[in-house]
Parts: sequence; structure tokens; C-alpha cells
Amino acid sequence: QEHMDPQHDPVEGMLGMEVLEQFDVDLDFPAGRLRLWKPGTVRKVAEKAGMAKIEAVVVNETRLLGFRVVPASIIRKGGGSGGVSAQPYLGVVDCGSSFSIVNWAAAPLLGLPPRSDQNAYKKNPAVTGMGVDGKPILLPTYNIQLGYCGNPIKTSSPTTMSFESPSSDFQPWNPISIAIGDLPVFTNLLGDGRTPYRGPAGIIGLDILSQRRVILETGVGRERKIYVGNR
Repeated sequence: QEHMDPQHDPVEGMLGMEVLEQFDVDLDFPAGRLRLWKPGTVRKVAEKAGMAKIEAVVVNETRLLGFRVVPASIIRKGGGSGGVSAQPYLGVVDCGSSFSIVNWAAAPLLGLPPRSDQNAYKKNPAVTGMGVDGKPILLPTYNIQLGYCGNPIKTSSPTTMSFESPSSDFQPWNPISIAIGDLPVFTNLLGDGRTPYRGPAGIIGLDILSQRRVILETGVGRERKIYVGNR
């Protein structure tokens, strides 16, 4: 981590979840500030700042936070009271990842070209990830703009599902070059310990998080919130 910014003060340690989950964590990237609030007090702070409220997904016993991700094009169409009808994927928030990643099962949900169409990825630079064997592998990237949706909404049809729309003043994050690959992190986080995880999933890295102020709510239950600047 120290090599990320050699000109800055020496890095002699890292704050892990054991510390951060004791607070409501305010990552104010635009202001260059980290604020640790008393648990359960950050809602009023976020509301006063006019931040969008995202219904967080608490990931199994790790208690990591994620949210439901959809392409920004879906948000622009407007869900209204009917919500967002597109299927989202789970994006796990990872402040230690410099870039965002999706696995190949999630790629079609973003409208990305199939894995077999390598020509579609040639114009974008590849990034390096860690493979199953612990060796670095190259991951293709693709330019995409992301948004989010909320909790599931009950519909009159048993075969369809919608999700809560973002707040009306929320603007999707700026476009990023998202990496695509089936990395072991997805099985480590979401697998059952016996078989590889093959469902759609992703990592939300600093290329998204650092664009705006982000507040992660803590708590003992599974109903948690993530607040993010609207623009």
C-alpha cells in the first residue's frame, strides 16, 4: 500500500473491518476526509447533505456491504412507481480495490459483449488480477456507466420482479473501464465452501467510490444503508 503514494506520509498499517464496523464510516473523497460517526447517527448527516439512500446488501457472515448494480441506461429510462425491471447484480463495496470488476455471469446484465467476442475488448487496455492459482492474469475491460436500484418490489405477476428506483435527483456515476473476469474473490466471498460461485457478482472499487462522498452505515441487523452523493 505504501507504494501507492510514495510522496505521502509512510504507510505503517491498515484499518480493517474490525475497526470500521464499529462506526458509521463517512468517506468524503471530494473533501479528502474520513469521518467516523457514532453508530446510528449518520442518517441525519446524510439527509442534511442531500445524499441518495441506497438499500445495502449485507454479505453473509463477512458482514461486508454491497448494493444492487444496473447499467445507467436503465436508470435513464426511468422506473417511476413501477421500479426498475432489469435484473441487477450484487456489487460488493471494496475500498481496497483500485478498479471495479464483474464476473462473466454479470457481464450480460450490463449489456457487455460475450466472452467469445474478444475483438470487442481489443480497443480497451487490460488490467491485472489474481487468478485461482495465485498467479496474475489479464482481465479485459469495457467502458460502462453504472447506476443502482433498491429492494425488490412485489408485483402482480409471479414470474416478474422489479426493484426500487433510485432517488429522482440521483445522477449515475461517471463512466469507468470495468474489468471482467472470474476471479477467486467471488467464490471466497459468496461461495458455499464446496463449489465455485457461478452467479452474477462484482466488486465496486475506488474508480466508482472516489467520485463522490460515500457513507457506510453500521449496525447489528441486516437492514443497512449506504449513502452517496447524488452527483
